[in-house]
Amino acid sequence: MAADTLYQIDLFEGISAEEMNWLLTNSRLLHLRNGEYFIKEGDPDVKFAVVLEGEMQVTRQIQGATTVLGTTPRGVCCGQLNLLNGTPAEQTIQAIMSCTLLVFEPDAFRGIFGACPRVGSRILRIAAERMAMFASQETQQQKMAALGKLSAGLAHELNNPAAAARRSAQLLQEALPALQIQTMTLNNYGFTREQMEMLKSLQQGLMSPLRYHSALSPLERSDLEEGMGSWLEEHEVANGWKIAAVLVNAGISVDDLATMYDQVGADAVPAVITWMSHLVMAAELLDDVAQSSKRISDLVGAIKEYTYVDRAPMSDDVDLERGLETTLRVLNHKLRNVNVIRDYDPALPKVAGNGSDLNQVWTNLIDNAIDAMKGMENRTLQLATRHEATFAMVEISDSGSGIPAEILPHIFTPFFTTKDVGAGTGLGLDISYRIIVQQHHGTMEVQSEPGRTRFIIRLPIAYKQ
Repeated sequence: MAADTLYQIDLFEGISAEEMNWLLTNSRLLHLRNGEYFIKEGDPDVKFAVVLEGEMQVTRQIQGATTVLGTTPRGVCCGQLNLLNGTPAEQTIQAIMSCTLLVFEPDAFRGIFGACPRVGSRILRIAAERMAMFASQETQQQKMAALGKLSAGLAHELNNPAAAARRSAQLLQEALPALQIQTMTLNNYGFTREQMEMLKSLQQGLMSPLRYHSALSPLERSDLEEGMGSWLEEHEVANGWKIAAVLVNAGISVDDLATMYDQVGADAVPAVITWMSHLVMAAELLDDVAQSSKRISDLVGAIKEYTYVDRAPMSDDVDLERGLETTLRVLNHKLRNVNVIRDYDPALPKVAGNGSDLNQVWTNLIDNAIDAMKGMENRTLQLATRHEATFAMVEISDSGSGIPAEILPHIFTPFFTTKDVGAGTGLGLDISYRIIVQQHHGTMEVQSEPGRTRFIIRLPIAYKQ
């Protein structure tokens, strides 16, 4: 390899002949055909290489998908980040055309910094820029992945009330014509003005949604339905035992029917009671539609609050407990078999900060806590807040197996993850740490032992610019 060829590479520009000779002596040429790999993600045998000819593609598994991070055309170096950090390869690098590389073994790479200081300085600068670029790309990927999870969870949560509302609306279409027929039938009985006023008052009461939320035990309900069914049968009301359950659910008692009997007379009782049952069924369906619509509205409101739509990035009225509760609603689909314990300080003041970013922290920590308890019989998530002098404290703890002592010092390190390849980026806790410490001037610590892991966050009450 002629030195003139290397001088055309920016990394080696302006170095002395002695330095160039050292580089040539301590390196080797590697030729790759299109499709051949220089290194694969997870390989421990990392080497430093500079592309002299051709181009290679850099990919990484993120959330189970192969993501292209970029390419390495002529003059670009690779492998320095892993050699500097002493870590296995974090990317897969594959030739996408015929390539020629100048390769340095690990010992030779370390020798560059003493033998060729100018090249070593450039390698460090490139490494810093590359780390920032990868961090930015991975952060964006993680945000998109989090958005995907959030969307999937929201779709799941919205599907149930939407389906319930649709089902109730369809049943209501069938129930209203029957109710109309029963209402017209009452005209055949020639009710007096006083009786019509009584029926009008009865209709208003039966259509009130407040009637349909009585908390009866199964035994109480059974006794009431049996008594109601017997009364209806005695008074020759068709389908009396079926109507009994409808009337009991609406809070109608046998005494109410007896009073109505005295007011309208025996002949009209079966028609009035059938009309009443149709009113109750229509009211219940309308209430189902209203409750389902409210649930959908509440979910949309929770997402809007979670993302702090229409709010300034930094505000002085961030309610931490409200943020925690909103996050729990957003993650409700993952909390089905988790016992959530709240220990909130009623005197906790609001803090200044970015509510959306803080909600991202709560999401990362709660989501990690849920994952840490997977497969366990007793799963407990505990949220606590406390006013500590000039700080607001938030603690999120779980009853998982704990974080091993050898891993604990590294959990806030960028790209560090204990999850399977493709299942995590290793940025969730790093992002959370930067939001709390760098953006909000707070502190974040972790304490862990088998059966309990605690993340403790403290935010200053008075935000510092």
